[in-house]
Amino acid sequence: MGKIILVILLALGQTALAQDSSEINNLFPSEERYLYKDISDVKLVDSNGKITSLSKIWHEKPILLTLIFSRCAGICSPLISSLKFSVDKIKENKNFYIVVLSFDTADTQEDMKVLKEGFELGENENWIFGIFAEKDEIKKLSKEIGFWYKWVDSTGQYDHPGIVVGIRQGKIVRILVGGNITLVKLREVVQEIKGEFVPFYGTQRNVAFKCLNYDPETGNVKIGFGTVILFIPALLTLAVTLSIFYLTPKTKNKMEVKNASQF
Repeated sequence: MGKIILVILLALGQTALAQDSSEINNLFPSEERYLYKDISDVKLVDSNGKITSLSKIWHEKPILLTLIFSRCAGICSPLISSLKFSVDKIKENKNFYIVVLSFDTADTQEDMKVLKEGFELGENENWIFGIFAEKDEIKKLSKEIGFWYKWVDSTGQYDHPGIVVGIRQGKIVRILVGGNITLVKLREVVQEIKGEFVPFYGTQRNVAFKCLNYDPETGNVKIGFGTVILFIPALLTLAVTLSIFYLTPKTKNKMEVKNASQF
Protein backbone atom coordinates (compact mmCIF):
# COMPACT_ATOMS: atom_id res chain seq x y z
CA MET A 1 0.00 0.00 0.00
CA GLY A 2 2.81 2.35 0.91
CA LYS A 3 4.54 1.72 -2.43
CA ILE A 4 1.33 2.54 -4.31
CA ILE A 5 0.96 5.85 -2.45
CA LEU A 6 4.62 6.67 -3.16
CA VAL A 7 4.16 5.99 -6.90
CA ILE A 8 1.04 8.21 -6.96
CA LEU A 9 2.87 11.06 -5.19
CA LEU A 10 5.80 10.82 -7.61
CA ALA A 11 3.42 10.88 -10.58
CA LEU A 12 1.62 13.93 -9.19
CA GLY A 13 4.97 15.64 -8.58
CA GLN A 14 6.11 15.02 -12.15
CA THR A 15 2.81 16.35 -13.48
CA ALA A 16 3.15 19.51 -11.38
CA LEU A 17 6.71 20.04 -12.63
CA ALA A 18 5.60 19.58 -16.22
CA GLN A 19 2.81 22.13 -15.71
CA ASP A 20 5.23 24.61 -14.13
CA SER A 21 7.65 24.14 -17.03
CA SER A 22 4.83 24.70 -19.52
CA GLU A 23 3.73 27.88 -17.72
CA ILE A 24 7.29 29.22 -17.73
CA ASN A 25 7.62 28.54 -21.47
CA ASN A 26 4.36 30.38 -22.05
CA LEU A 27 5.45 33.35 -19.94
CA PHE A 28 8.83 33.61 -21.66
CA PRO A 29 8.59 32.72 -25.37
CA SER A 30 11.11 30.09 -26.45
CA GLU A 31 13.08 31.44 -29.40
CA GLU A 32 13.65 27.97 -30.87
CA ARG A 33 9.92 27.44 -31.43
CA TYR A 34 9.57 30.46 -33.71
CA LEU A 35 12.89 30.87 -35.55
CA TYR A 36 12.73 31.03 -39.37
CA LYS A 37 8.95 30.85 -39.42
CA ASP A 38 6.91 33.18 -41.64
CA ILE A 39 4.77 35.86 -40.06
CA SER A 40 1.57 37.31 -41.45
CA ASP A 41 1.50 40.50 -43.45
CA VAL A 42 -0.68 42.87 -41.41
CA LYS A 43 -1.89 46.36 -42.24
CA LEU A 44 -0.79 49.21 -39.98
CA VAL A 45 -1.65 52.83 -39.35
CA ASP A 46 1.50 54.74 -38.40
CA SER A 47 1.70 57.68 -36.02
CA ASN A 48 1.16 60.12 -38.91
CA GLY A 49 -2.05 58.39 -39.99
CA LYS A 50 -0.48 56.70 -43.03
CA ILE A 51 -1.74 53.20 -43.86
CA THR A 52 1.02 50.72 -44.66
CA SER A 53 1.85 47.05 -44.08
CA LEU A 54 4.58 44.97 -42.51
CA SER A 55 5.51 43.47 -45.89
CA LYS A 56 6.03 46.91 -47.42
CA ILE A 57 8.32 47.79 -44.53
CA TRP A 58 10.36 44.57 -44.52
CA HIS A 59 10.83 44.73 -48.30
CA GLU A 60 12.56 48.08 -47.80
CA LYS A 61 14.65 47.16 -44.76
CA PRO A 62 14.86 44.44 -42.08
CA ILE A 63 12.71 45.03 -39.01
CA LEU A 64 13.02 45.06 -35.25
CA LEU A 65 9.44 44.60 -34.04
CA THR A 66 8.11 45.16 -30.54
CA LEU A 67 4.58 45.23 -29.11
CA ILE A 68 3.54 47.60 -26.32
CA PHE A 69 0.59 49.80 -25.34
CA SER A 70 0.57 53.55 -24.76
CA ARG A 71 -0.77 53.57 -21.17
CA CYS A 72 1.69 50.94 -19.96
CA ALA A 73 3.06 51.68 -16.50
CA GLY A 74 5.39 48.67 -16.44
CA ILE A 75 7.87 47.14 -18.85
CA CYS A 76 7.10 49.17 -21.99
CA SER A 77 9.00 52.35 -21.15
CA PRO A 78 12.21 50.61 -19.98
CA LEU A 79 12.04 48.38 -23.05
CA ILE A 80 11.81 51.26 -25.55
CA SER A 81 14.34 53.36 -23.63
CA SER A 82 16.96 50.59 -23.57
CA LEU A 83 16.26 49.74 -27.22
CA LYS A 84 16.71 53.40 -28.21
CA PHE A 85 19.91 53.69 -26.18
CA SER A 86 21.41 50.55 -27.75
CA VAL A 87 20.36 51.50 -31.29
CA ASP A 88 21.97 54.91 -30.86
CA LYS A 89 25.20 53.25 -29.70
CA ILE A 90 25.59 51.26 -32.93
CA LYS A 91 28.00 53.37 -34.96
CA GLU A 92 27.75 52.00 -38.49
CA ASN A 93 24.86 52.47 -40.93
CA LYS A 94 21.55 51.61 -39.26
CA ASN A 95 19.92 50.03 -42.29
CA PHE A 96 16.84 48.68 -40.48
CA TYR A 97 13.49 49.84 -39.14
CA ILE A 98 12.26 49.67 -35.56
CA VAL A 99 8.51 49.05 -35.61
CA VAL A 100 6.62 49.72 -32.37
CA LEU A 101 3.01 48.56 -32.46
CA SER A 102 0.27 48.76 -29.86
CA PHE A 103 -1.65 45.58 -29.07
CA ASP A 104 -4.27 47.60 -27.15
CA THR A 105 -7.43 48.11 -29.22
CA ALA A 106 -8.10 51.30 -27.25
CA ASP A 107 -4.93 52.96 -28.56
CA THR A 108 -5.20 55.38 -31.47
CA GLN A 109 -2.76 56.71 -34.02
CA GLU A 110 -2.61 59.94 -31.99
CA ASP A 111 -1.69 58.00 -28.83
CA MET A 112 1.26 56.43 -30.65
CA LYS A 113 2.30 59.80 -32.04
CA VAL A 114 2.42 61.26 -28.54
CA LEU A 115 4.36 58.21 -27.36
CA LYS A 116 6.90 58.54 -30.18
CA GLU A 117 7.43 62.21 -29.45
CA GLY A 118 7.76 61.41 -25.75
CA PHE A 119 10.81 59.29 -26.56
CA GLU A 120 12.18 62.16 -28.72
CA LEU A 121 11.81 60.08 -31.86
CA GLY A 122 9.26 62.27 -33.64
CA GLU A 123 11.56 63.13 -36.56
CA ASN A 124 13.31 59.77 -36.76
CA GLU A 125 12.03 57.93 -39.86
CA ASN A 126 13.72 54.66 -38.87
CA TRP A 127 11.32 54.39 -35.93
CA ILE A 128 7.75 53.55 -36.93
CA PHE A 129 5.11 53.79 -34.20
CA GLY A 130 1.61 52.65 -35.04
CA ILE A 131 -1.49 50.56 -34.47
CA PHE A 132 -3.06 47.58 -36.23
CA ALA A 133 -5.43 48.69 -39.00
CA GLU A 134 -7.54 45.57 -38.41
CA LYS A 135 -7.98 44.68 -34.74
CA ASP A 136 -8.51 40.96 -35.35
CA GLU A 137 -4.94 40.70 -36.63
CA ILE A 138 -3.46 41.56 -33.20
CA LYS A 139 -3.99 38.09 -31.74
CA LYS A 140 -2.93 36.42 -34.97
CA LEU A 141 0.45 38.17 -35.13
CA SER A 142 0.95 37.83 -31.37
CA LYS A 143 0.54 34.07 -31.58
CA GLU A 144 3.00 33.84 -34.48
CA ILE A 145 5.79 35.57 -32.54
CA GLY A 146 5.08 34.00 -29.12
CA PHE A 147 3.69 37.18 -27.57
CA TRP A 148 0.81 37.16 -25.07
CA TYR A 149 -1.13 39.77 -23.10
CA LYS A 150 -3.76 39.61 -20.37
CA TRP A 151 -5.88 42.34 -18.83
CA VAL A 152 -5.63 42.62 -15.02
CA ASP A 153 -8.61 44.35 -13.41
CA SER A 154 -6.83 45.04 -10.11
CA THR A 155 -4.13 47.13 -11.82
CA GLY A 156 -6.02 48.47 -14.79
CA GLN A 157 -3.11 47.31 -16.93
CA TYR A 158 -2.17 44.56 -19.35
CA ASP A 159 0.24 41.91 -18.16
CA HIS A 160 2.64 40.99 -20.98
CA PRO A 161 6.32 40.22 -21.63
CA GLY A 162 8.84 42.56 -23.20
CA ILE A 163 9.81 41.25 -26.62
CA VAL A 164 11.85 42.37 -29.63
CA VAL A 165 11.58 40.28 -32.80
CA GLY A 166 14.16 40.41 -35.59
CA ILE A 167 12.46 40.00 -38.99
CA ARG A 168 14.12 39.59 -42.39
CA GLN A 169 11.95 39.24 -45.50
CA GLY A 170 8.96 38.12 -43.47
CA LYS A 171 10.77 35.49 -41.43
CA ILE A 172 11.67 35.53 -37.73
CA VAL A 173 15.45 35.34 -37.30
CA ARG A 174 15.86 36.29 -33.62
CA ILE A 175 13.75 36.97 -30.54
CA LEU A 176 14.88 38.89 -27.47
CA VAL A 177 12.77 38.68 -24.31
CA GLY A 178 12.99 41.10 -21.38
CA GLY A 179 12.69 44.75 -20.49
CA ASN A 180 16.35 45.63 -20.99
CA ILE A 181 17.80 45.35 -24.50
CA THR A 182 21.58 45.41 -24.11
CA LEU A 183 23.93 46.61 -26.82
CA VAL A 184 25.65 43.23 -27.12
CA LYS A 185 22.39 41.35 -27.65
CA LEU A 186 20.96 43.98 -29.96
CA ARG A 187 24.02 43.94 -32.18
CA GLU A 188 23.68 40.17 -32.59
CA VAL A 189 20.08 40.59 -33.73
CA VAL A 190 20.97 43.45 -36.09
CA GLN A 191 23.66 41.31 -37.71
CA GLU A 192 21.16 38.47 -38.09
CA ILE A 193 18.43 40.58 -39.71
CA LYS A 194 21.00 42.03 -42.13
CA GLY A 195 22.01 38.52 -43.12
CA GLU A 196 25.54 38.92 -41.73
CA PHE A 197 27.47 35.98 -40.34
CA VAL A 198 27.61 35.95 -36.52
CA PRO A 199 30.73 33.92 -35.58
CA PHE A 200 29.84 33.84 -31.88
CA TYR A 201 27.38 35.38 -29.48
CA GLY A 202 28.55 37.98 -27.01
CA THR A 203 29.26 37.11 -23.40
CA GLN A 204 29.66 39.18 -20.29
CA ARG A 205 32.09 42.05 -20.65
CA ASN A 206 34.88 42.96 -18.23
CA VAL A 207 36.19 39.40 -18.02
CA ALA A 208 39.94 39.51 -17.32
CA PHE A 209 41.05 36.51 -19.35
CA LYS A 210 38.79 36.46 -22.42
CA CYS A 211 40.30 34.96 -25.57
CA LEU A 212 38.64 37.59 -27.77
CA ASN A 213 37.63 41.16 -26.97
CA TYR A 214 34.43 42.11 -28.80
CA ASP A 215 33.38 45.75 -29.19
CA PRO A 216 29.60 45.76 -29.81
CA GLU A 217 29.64 49.40 -30.94
CA THR A 218 32.00 48.78 -33.86
CA GLY A 219 31.72 45.02 -34.28
CA ASN A 220 35.50 44.64 -34.14
CA VAL A 221 37.11 41.59 -32.55
CA LYS A 222 40.62 41.74 -31.10
CA ILE A 223 42.83 39.08 -29.54
CA GLY A 224 42.50 39.17 -25.79
CA PHE A 225 44.90 38.33 -22.98
CA GLY A 226 43.21 34.96 -22.62
CA THR A 227 44.57 33.90 -26.01
CA VAL A 228 48.13 34.69 -24.89
CA ILE A 229 47.67 32.58 -21.76
CA LEU A 230 46.16 29.80 -23.86
CA PHE A 231 49.28 29.58 -26.04
CA ILE A 232 51.87 29.83 -23.23
CA PRO A 233 52.00 26.03 -22.57
CA ALA A 234 52.39 25.34 -26.30
CA LEU A 235 55.17 27.93 -26.63
CA LEU A 236 57.01 26.54 -23.61
CA THR A 237 56.75 23.01 -25.00
CA LEU A 238 58.10 24.22 -28.34
CA ALA A 239 60.98 26.03 -26.65
CA VAL A 240 61.94 22.95 -24.63
CA THR A 241 61.71 20.72 -27.71
CA LEU A 242 63.91 23.04 -29.77
CA SER A 243 66.45 23.36 -26.99
CA ILE A 244 66.69 19.57 -26.68
CA PHE A 245 66.96 19.21 -30.45
CA TYR A 246 69.78 21.74 -30.81
CA LEU A 247 71.69 21.03 -27.59
CA THR A 248 71.71 17.22 -27.82
CA PRO A 249 73.94 17.00 -30.97
CA LYS A 250 76.45 19.48 -29.50
CA THR A 251 76.67 17.52 -26.25
CA LYS A 252 77.10 14.28 -28.19
CA ASN A 253 79.90 15.77 -30.31
CA LYS A 254 81.75 17.02 -27.25
CA MET A 255 81.59 13.58 -25.67
CA GLU A 256 82.90 11.96 -28.86
CA VAL A 257 85.82 14.41 -29.02
CA LYS A 258 86.60 13.80 -25.40
CA ASN A 259 86.54 10.04 -25.83
CA ALA A 260 88.77 10.25 -28.92
CA SER A 261 91.35 12.33 -27.08
CA GLN A 262 91.56 9.72 -24.38
CA PHE A 263 92.64 7.14 -26.94
